[in-house]
Amino acid sequence: MYKNYDDECDICKIFSNSSRLMVLESLRNKSLNVNEIVNKTSLPQSVVSQSLSMMRLRGILNTERKGSFVFYSIKYPEILDAFDIIRKIKNKIQNK
Repeated sequence: MYKNYDDECDICKIFSNSSRLMVLESLRNKSLNVNEIVNKTSLPQSVVSQSLSMMRLRGILNTERKGSFVFYSIKYPEILDAFDIIRKIKNKIQNK
């Protein structure tokens, strides 16, 4: 039986960029603004902003305005669970 996996592939493509993964990891425990993410990841501000924008537009991140700052958080914490599973599998493969 054939199933169309295009939607799943599109989601995976979002996470196939190390900068976006770093941004998501920085948001693991709390919401942060762009400057805080830049400081935590050492990524250029333009890369962080572009990554946040892409993930926000695809519904992966929440935003909350506090004064003149916008704070970002992960909308679906299960995303981090998936990354943890992938990391465990990677470690098993590397330790063969």
